[in-house]
Amino acid sequence: MKPLVSVIVPIYNVEKYLNKCVDSIISQSYKNLEILLIDDGSTDSCPAICDNYAEADPRVKVFHKKNEGLSKTRNFAVSVMTGNYYCFVDGDDSVHCDYIMTMYNTMIDNQADISMCSYFYVWNDGRKKLTRNTEFSEDTVFTDTGLDALRKILYGKTYAPSCWCKLYDKSKTNLYCQPYLTGEDVLAAAGYFPAFNKVAMSNKPLYFYLQNDASLTKVFKPKNIYDTVLTADEIYKISVETSKTLTNAAAYYLIEKNLMVLMKLYGHEGQEDKIKHIKENIKKHRKTVIMDSEAELRTRIACLISYFGIGTLCRIRNMITK
Repeated sequence: MKPLVSVIVPIYNVEKYLNKCVDSIISQSYKNLEILLIDDGSTDSCPAICDNYAEADPRVKVFHKKNEGLSKTRNFAVSVMTGNYYCFVDGDDSVHCDYIMTMYNTMIDNQADISMCSYFYVWNDGRKKLTRNTEFSEDTVFTDTGLDALRKILYGKTYAPSCWCKLYDKSKTNLYCQPYLTGEDVLAAAGYFPAFNKVAMSNKPLYFYLQNDASLTKVFKPKNIYDTVLTADEIYKISVETSKTLTNAAAYYLIEKNLMVLMKLYGHEGQEDKIKHIKENIKKHRKTVIMDSEAELRTRIACLISYFGIGTLCRIRNMITK
């Protein structure tokens, strides 16, 4: 029998999507599963839905806990799971029937410490957007050292930073998510990826990532948005302390996130301290990004424009994106 895989599903008020999510896990071609449904204090019908699945399938285990957020929910699940391997599926997402089998085979066949797959963005109206590298076939497997994989994550290339669409070997991965509202997946990756001798990713898109307009990352709340900057600060610090070879990639990631948040906060009252912090970050790291041939051209140009002032930068980017 194949090793036990724990499938962790953090759940909070996703009653509209939860059946599709859990059904896609129960129907996996990889059968030796422990399915952990972690109800993070839901106030809708999710607790009852979870309990119904536990009654119907002995592989399902349900935990009801007070609301603490996604990161703490993931950390709790990792502490109680019993599988040799584990993976995540968010409660409003779903997966292909070969999601786990493909990542397991990718890991074993390539003697990798972690395996991954590509994914789709999906919308409620049926639209889908493919994320895999279309220059290569679905049968392609990408491999790297953990350090090189993290560098590509910071540049936004090849590997997704998310905790989902990955299969972890419990004996080799000390996964811990910091409780930020946004960016916690990359922060976790910065902590564990450098320790891997080899990572492997299947180019098959097997995860369906719902674009939910009600999610924390879609609703304009200055505190939630600014968490992206604070997380990027931590990611830069950890990455540079891990290896100086990550300096350019970490600076690029930091600048990208600061520019994104700047465009959302600029012009809103009461955001002066946050914008001041962003300005300091841009001034500190823009030269590194400008000189970095691996950085995207649009980001390097934005850094150049920033020398004429943040206001000028925001006005020009607004004109370009309209």
